[in-house]
Amino acid sequence: MKRFESILCTALERLIGVLLGLIAAAMVLLVGLRYLFNSSITGTNELIVILFVYTTAIGAALGIAKGDHLAIVFLIEKLPPRGRWLAELMRVGLVGLINAVALVYSVQWIGVTGHYLMPSTGLPRWVAQLSIPLGCSIGLCFAAIHAVRLLGKEAPESENASDGEGVVRD
Repeated sequence: MKRFESILCTALERLIGVLLGLIAAAMVLLVGLRYLFNSSITGTNELIVILFVYTTAIGAALGIAKGDHLAIVFLIEKLPPRGRWLAELMRVGLVGLINAVALVYSVQWIGVTGHYLMPSTGLPRWVAQLSIPLGCSIGLCFAAIHAVRLLGKEAPESENASDGEGVVRD
């Protein structure tokens, strides 16, 4: 499971790199066209925003995989190993629950508003809105991987290897 997570993280990091490269190239192109030729490409600004939204959604899911999201660990670090393990399991569960709820509601939202067209590109709004269920699905996948690891199906690393308890540190 660790190998799957590693491959998925690497693929997503590369995808984000490509998306950021496209955003940068489009920005440079638009600035050049505006200053050199007093011209622009219709819809490109809207496409840049869409790419940025996808980058953000995928990046947020990667944050779950790497444990780089917000956490207040002051009190958790003072707990015994079993308490830290339980707090980590609760954290992973809540992150998974939030992603599951957002996934369900975003699919319903797309069903209601996704058919409307975006003004500049004429693309249906679901093209941009799909980033939310995509990011939530990936985040839910990473939360599930961490929960399985914590529950012992894959031995968690601990501060004291002899007791088999502790917070997973990736």
